Amino acid sequence: MGVMILTTALSLTNGFESDMVEKILGTTPHISVKPGLEDYLSKYKTLQSQILRYPGVISAYPLQKQQALIRNPLHTTGTLVYGVSAQDAAKSLKTYLTKGKWQVPGKASLVVGSELAKKLQLFIGDTVELITAQGTSVFTVTGVFHSGLYELDVRIVLMPLEQIQVLYQTEDVASEIAVKVKDVFGVHAISSQIQEAFPTLYLRTWMDSNKSLLSAMALEKKVIFLVILFIIVVAMIGIANTLVMIVMEKTMDIGILRALGASRHQIGLIFLAQGFVIGVVGVLSGSLLGVGASLYLTFFPVRIPGDVYDLDYLPVQMQPQDFILVALATLVICILASFFPARRAVRAEPIEILRRNS
Repeated sequence: MGVMILTTALSLTNGFESDMVEKILGTTPHISVKPGLEDYLSKYKTLQSQILRYPGVISAYPLQKQQALIRNPLHTTGTLVYGVSAQDAAKSLKTYLTKGKWQVPGKASLVVGSELAKKLQLFIGDTVELITAQGTSVFTVTGVFHSGLYELDVRIVLMPLEQIQVLYQTEDVASEIAVKVKDVFGVHAISSQIQEAFPTLYLRTWMDSNKSLLSAMALEKKVIFLVILFIIVVAMIGIANTLVMIVMEKTMDIGILRALGASRHQIGLIFLAQGFVIGVVGVLSGSLLGVGASLYLTFFPVRIPGDVYDLDYLPVQMQPQDFILVALATLVICILASFFPARRAVRAEPIEILRRNS
């Protein structure tokens, strides 16, 4: 049962980490290239073409970020306005558009997050007002996107880059270049190369932006492993007690074996082997039950509040190395549990045993 609980808990932790990382990578740039001292990048098109030449870079597209109030007859709330071309959005964010289109030609259009749409009770074709320092403008909702991250879905509004440039009167500039790379975990190498070529720019990778979250998830997995491992340690005590009782029951048999010529080493191996067999049976049974529990939670996931955990359900991801680690740790614990009864059996004197039982 300890092995089953531990492997299932690790599978849930892996699924949570993987889902969070996937959503972070899908909705945020792998490398964010920003101006060092200025507010905007004026020559972003030239910079974009130069970044695309680096090996390992999949895409690079300009973004402009602004703040505004979004209002309809029912509600008014603050929002972050992202300007990105419809072509780049369709290429990099296509999996997140759940309804509508990124842009309708000839209309002042915008795409809202799914949670923001619920909050303002917005539907495709509705009109909203954006209140900025430049004034109030009316837009038509042409699409709804869902990233799965509550903080993004409740705050973000997307519109075409040229539209946000006109709205905020910023001319043809961008706030940053969003870079996507092939190897997301080798992003620092590409970032260093770009930084060397453009020392005046400010570069930040997705791992830097989410460093505290990634560290917390890594620590969480270690803590879960250690805490639930104590269940197996408790089982170890039960195994040790059982083997001690067996040693006491088999005292006469141990004495006879010793009198017939069995060595202390052979007697000890009998009880070590018995503990090892118990461990193997427990590991195999627990691993199979863990796989079954993980598969059950995969097909019948546990729903959780998305506004708290940024997830709609508990994802599951089984990794072979976790099962191997749990199996090795359990077998070591079972061998340790067998050591003390085996030591007790080894110290038994055959003459004294036979004299007391004669």
